[in-house]
Amino acid sequence: MVLRNERGTAAVELALLAPVLVVLVSVVVAAGRLVETKSALLSVAREAARAASEAPDPAGARDAALATANDVAAGLGLDPARLRVTQDPGAFGRGDPYEVSVSYTVRLADLPGLGLLPGSFVLEADHTELVDRFKSQ
Repeated sequence: MVLRNERGTAAVELALLAPVLVVLVSVVVAAGRLVETKSALLSVAREAARAASEAPDPAGARDAALATANDVAAGLGLDPARLRVTQDPGAFGRGDPYEVSVSYTVRLADLPGLGLLPGSFVLEADHTELVDRFKSQ
């Protein structure tokens, strides 16, 4: 009976599995970034709509929503240059809905992973808040 020498098989197995593990880790990190960014976008939309709904007039609401969206985005680590805010004030009467939609481009090329995941995703979130019923007019 002849026994085969198995020296070096662990190195070969590692060489075969290493690329798969690197890709798997890169995908997990990218998914984490997308989930974190989506959560941040929901917060940005909510706070911008809340600020707009408490403003005294439509022009003030538009300005308050933009300023709040940029401040909250910067505070959550998002790049305000990649943030797009759209607003639908409706009639802007007491109790009317005020909708804020935000979109953000998430780049995956800057993730650790040797550039395995090129490209970007556009994530969107929106929130509707009722205009403050008790504001003075």
